[in-house]
Order: sequence, then structure tokens, then C-alpha cells
Amino acid sequence: MLSLFAILPVILAIVLISVLVLIKKIQYPSPLVWGCIITKVVPARAHLVLDYNKQLDDEEPIEDRLGRKARRQQLKVNWGYLRGETNNTTLFLQALRFEGLKIKESKRGLKYDPQETAIVALIDEATELRWQQVRWQVTLWLRSALGLKIDRSMFLTLLVHYKDLEEGMLALSEVEGRWLKDMLLERLGLTEWRLIDGGQSDPDPA
Repeated sequence: MLSLFAILPVILAIVLISVLVLIKKIQYPSPLVWGCIITKVVPARAHLVLDYNKQLDDEEPIEDRLGRKARRQQLKVNWGYLRGETNNTTLFLQALRFEGLKIKESKRGLKYDPQETAIVALIDEATELRWQQVRWQVTLWLRSALGLKIDRSMFLTLLVHYKDLEEGMLALSEVEGRWLKDMLLERLGLTEWRLIDGGQSDPDPA
């Protein structure tokens, strides 16, 4: 029988390779054209989750089994939302990486045109957001395991960064054509919203 010390290098190698693959998947997902991501984008209904978290936090503390069940349900709701947001962020990053391939390698910094500058900035923004989402997923799991409440302030911070990226992608999609922006708005569930100056959103009046 092989001793633990004999197989330890193999285990460490497998773990290291798995970590490197995960890092590559998070930070450098495969580039995809707009047409390949547009049908995979999903609505991220953050306000529903925020209302649910607030309602649960405002209720009287529930002890023992019922309390643990409520926290498990809260984890599932928040995890489900985060999975949708993470899915969209990854898809956005894939589209951005494809757009980045169009930028000539000879160009650097000040030589970028406005669209190229926006693409480079959005790639950095989307990459940073993906790592924030990973940290939030770990934090969410740990807080749930310890029976702690969901950190709503962290949730809001993540939401603000995601919405900034979302609006940046909408602006970039319009460069490709109004049809693409309209399709993206529909896929994101934002057709009932209108974007106004300053990157803010307001629902259309009834």
C-alpha cells in the first residue's frame, strides 16, 4: 500500500492544477461574439432578493430548527440570485475579451479610440467584479454555515458594481447597433426601464 507521503505530491499537484484552471476560468474565460452570449443572459432581479432579506431580518428571531430552516432558505435565494449575476458577468467578460481581440496589438494607451478605451476599462471592471463575486460566494457559504445573517451591505456593494457593468455593456452594445441593445435590454428584463443621462435608470411612467 502506498504511504501518504508517497501520494502527497500527486495530491498537491492535482490541487494546484485545479486552482490554476479555476483562476483561468474566472479571469480569462473564452472569448465569445455577442451573438453567442445574448441568448444566455438572464434577468438579475436584485430588488426581489433585497426585499426578501430585509423582511427576514426584520422578523423576530426564530430559534432552533425553524430558524435554521429559514437561514437555509435565505441562502438558496441569495445563491440563486448570485448565480444569475455571476453568469451574466462571465458572459459580458467573454464578449469583452472578443472585442479586445479586435484592438491592434501595436496600439497602446493614448492611441486607443473612445470605443477601445471603453472596452479595456470594462474588461478590468468585469474581471474585478468576478473576483468580488467569488469572495461573496465564499462569504455567503461561511455565514450560512455559522448561522449568521446575510450581510446586506456587502450585497448592495456587489449590486452597485454589477449595475455599473450592466450599463457599460448596454452602452457598448449600442455601438454595434440599436437592435443589439434592444435585445440585451429584453434579455436583462429591463425593457420596462429607460436609461437617462448620467448612467441612471428610471422606470417608464405608467
